Amino acid sequence: MLKLGKLADYGTMIVTVLAAEPERLYSAQDVATRTHVAAPTVSKLLKLLTKSGLVESLRGAHGGYKLARPAAGITVADVIAAIDGPI
Repeated sequence: MLKLGKLADYGTMIVTVLAAEPERLYSAQDVATRTHVAAPTVSKLLKLLTKSGLVESLRGAHGGYKLARPAAGITVADVIAAIDGPI
């Protein structure tokens, strides 16, 4: 049985929020509000998800975060590996 850590669970919640409207750009604060997770934790997880290539970060006044590829191509295992390392 695989036990999910708290951060991996939060990571799946974040990806789910981003997948709801794939073309929309979300700020870290928007994601924190929608997931009810503390903003510093969301920022940390978005950084990890961006580093792993699951999330794309766009800078600037109209920047934000969105999924880097279609949601159908992202598995829970991808999210866990991005947060906790390889399974």
